[in-house]
Amino acid sequence: MTKLDELDLKLIYLLMDNSRLSISELAERLSVSRPTVKTRLEKLEKEGIIKRYTIKLHPELQRAHNVVALIIKTDKPEKLQEFEEIIEINRFTSKKYLIKVAVEDMEGLRNVIEGAGFEVLEIMPILESIEKEHPPKVKVPFKCDYCGKEIVGEPIVYKYRNRVYFFCCPTCLREFKRTRENIEKLKLKEHEIEHSHEHHKH
Repeated sequence: MTKLDELDLKLIYLLMDNSRLSISELAERLSVSRPTVKTRLEKLEKEGIIKRYTIKLHPELQRAHNVVALIIKTDKPEKLQEFEEIIEINRFTSKKYLIKVAVEDMEGLRNVIEGAGFEVLEIMPILESIEKEHPPKVKVPFKCDYCGKEIVGEPIVYKYRNRVYFFCCPTCLREFKRTRENIEKLKLKEHEIEHSHEHHKH
């Protein structure tokens, strides 16, 4: 697999958070040029690291279907690929599979079972699906955006003013926030002083 650097990973984090960000928005958030973002995206797509951009539907919209989990036995697993109602296929022995089927009603489920010609061992209606967010499991030598040390393990991801920052520990994050607050206060003070000078001139 390609060696990813910090910029690649920040790009991946931003897109996982919102895959609809434009190249200009990504460039602004990462403080790099648009051509840089474009080149990186093309590289990540070409190497299959970013496979597709998806949208997340509100769970209620997905519930338009009834999702049913089935434990099945089949000699023709290739048949399972033919049905778009089958939304997940997991094999756990040579002939045994756990599949998930999204159908409108029991009639739809019956059609899938008969059409794909598998033997049903168990049926379980899925009442609720909880999708966990998975941070990318990529080991990259990250540098902390506060102390500059290499980050071991998962970075602390912090979004500030549409930018993404990575920290090695809660202390660095706290210090970073404090520094930012001081800068903001200083800017505000300068602005007030400037403003009062303007006022005196008139």
